[in-house]
Amino acid sequence: MKIQVVSPWYPNQYSPYSGKFVHSQVHALIDNGMDVAVEVPRSMPLTGLHVPKDLHDSIISVASKNIDHAFPSNQEATFIPCPIPIKSGPLDIAKAYETGIKTKRDFLSYDSDIVHAHLALPTGLASKQLGDKPLVITEHQSNLKNILSDPRSKEAYLEVVENADAFVCVSEFLKNYLIDIYGSRLSKSIEVIPNIVDFDSLDFNQRERYESLSWIYVGSLYQHKGIVRLLKTFKMYKRLVAPEATLTLVGTGPLIHWVRKYSKRNGIRDSVFLVGAQPHEKLRNYYSKADLLVHLSKFETFGIVSLEAIASGIPVVSFHNGGSEQTWENISRLCGRLLDSSSREQDIVEAIVDLTNHADDLDLRAARSDIKERFSGYAIAGKLSTIYNGLIA
Repeated sequence: MKIQVVSPWYPNQYSPYSGKFVHSQVHALIDNGMDVAVEVPRSMPLTGLHVPKDLHDSIISVASKNIDHAFPSNQEATFIPCPIPIKSGPLDIAKAYETGIKTKRDFLSYDSDIVHAHLALPTGLASKQLGDKPLVITEHQSNLKNILSDPRSKEAYLEVVENADAFVCVSEFLKNYLIDIYGSRLSKSIEVIPNIVDFDSLDFNQRERYESLSWIYVGSLYQHKGIVRLLKTFKMYKRLVAPEATLTLVGTGPLIHWVRKYSKRNGIRDSVFLVGAQPHEKLRNYYSKADLLVHLSKFETFGIVSLEAIASGIPVVSFHNGGSEQTWENISRLCGRLLDSSSREQDIVEAIVDLTNHADDLDLRAARSDIKERFSGYAIAGKLSTIYNGLIA
């Protein structure tokens, strides 16, 4: 069976952590005997209000002379340039993706039994416009609230979902979120298939003590990821509890300069380490040196980083954010603390102190076994195969 995956995120030399969950799913399918290719439409932000026609002509010209220069490939993935004005909304981005993917397919053959798009908007809409193959859509974007706050995007999203041949959410929380928004207008049956945790790339480190002195955060440095709350909590923790504590931030994003300024202004610059985005295979090096992951995002469709930390033997302090309730709330007594998202910095510090004082109650090895049974590549590939086979039977 041939599967054409379309995803705006996929690991590459510039963003080695981007779309790792998609990458894990793709390789699980390949290991399951499927022929999988990935198209990765990548936005090229432009300062103007429109995309100059000669820019598309230039892409076509480059492709006609050297296809690899226009559409570089890396193993199963082909990266597709999609020029788009910088302030474009999801519908305009979907149109840019449609144009870019069509151009790529004019030069590189397109042959599959199933198209599997990650995200209904913009990727699912672009994919639906381009072909007549059965379309599977998986939804897992954490900024869905922003997308659906726009009336036009909200209506387009519903139309895409209703016209897909199968629609998948990565958690019951996300499924219920969409049902709450659309109510009876959403008639499409929604499957729930979680993301994959790549256990093969994560070493379990048994620690003699959990002192909560080496904090780690892995992910993008965005406001909605709780970065401001994280830095303020860490500052308070150093002042009130452990002056020797450190915080390592693995990732990049628009708040990177704010983090530097805040750390310098508040005297914690020497304790906050910005190491940038890292390839997934290198994360084990950072997890092995940490003894606490603090993740303060208020909204997560899944929350894979918390599961990776648990799989590495690291306790987690996080919020009830949607994803956490569906993935590790049932084992939280073994591996961390889950707090209300309205918790103040003082509340979070107190929770970390409580976790440290009761570290003997933790059992990270048992927690890892639990999530491995539910989120391994083998388990998830089997569920996807069932959907694919049902569509082409």
